[in-house]
Amino acid sequence: MELVSAAKMRKAQLAAQASRPYATLSAELLQNIAARTGQINHPLMRQVVNGKPSDRFRALAIVITSDKGLAGSLNTNIINKTIELVKIVRNEFRVFKSGNDELDRVHTAVGVTEFITIGKKATEAIRRFKDAKIIATFPGKDKVITSADSKPIAEIAMKEFAAAVYEKVFVIYPQFISTLVQKPNILQLLPFESAERRGVRDEGREFLFEPSPGEVLENLITRAVEFSIYQTLAEAAASEHSARMVAMRNANEAAGELIDDLSLSYNQARQGGITRELSEISAAKLAMEG
Repeated sequence: MELVSAAKMRKAQLAAQASRPYATLSAELLQNIAARTGQINHPLMRQVVNGKPSDRFRALAIVITSDKGLAGSLNTNIINKTIELVKIVRNEFRVFKSGNDELDRVHTAVGVTEFITIGKKATEAIRRFKDAKIIATFPGKDKVITSADSKPIAEIAMKEFAAAVYEKVFVIYPQFISTLVQKPNILQLLPFESAERRGVRDEGREFLFEPSPGEVLENLITRAVEFSIYQTLAEAAASEHSARMVAMRNANEAAGELIDDLSLSYNQARQGGITRELSEISAAKLAMEG
């Protein structure tokens, strides 16, 4: 298993590292374009609120784990990060005024999180959550990731967000740092934020757009969301194979140490048995001669 994971790990790491510059630069490009479009009217760039007193603050969490275990603490860390997000969303109170100046009632509703799970470990863990709702499940991706893997997930997230079912969409995934380090991370996927909202300065730089910034934004933002999910899947695949290779290497080393310890105990017990038998034979001989 260590050798198989090592072979898969190399391909997954190359794929994740190769696509990072594109993911980073495309996000920066869209943020700058959004800052120059003036009023933001794209449905994926505004937080929609229905404003009904019965509504709750709703968030969608896309949780990425593996299908298989034997990967150290990788999946456990992702589930713990998911629990952390659920607690944060639960504290998001939405306030509604009744509209009646005489009564001036205020209604509050506790935030809830619903899920899209990728990988059996995520599905099994979230089903144990109290009142958890999973709207879609997908198998884990332990092969080289393609755009076809991210497209259906992105379509569900964008459709539900544009329909004002959810106010925020997050992705929880293991970020690949190195072969020995994989960090659980939370990425806000929607609403997509412009550079101004993120507090990024463009330092007075000017850009020419052909066609207009609004048309460029309209055509690229869907692609950006799909590629963000693609990147998280690629990071998760690289993290899984790295964690499994390290876990299997540690298991091999631990098994070797255990074999050495058991061999020493066996030899000590065997030597003690031989010594005891020789002592009994010597004592019996002396007794017969005496």
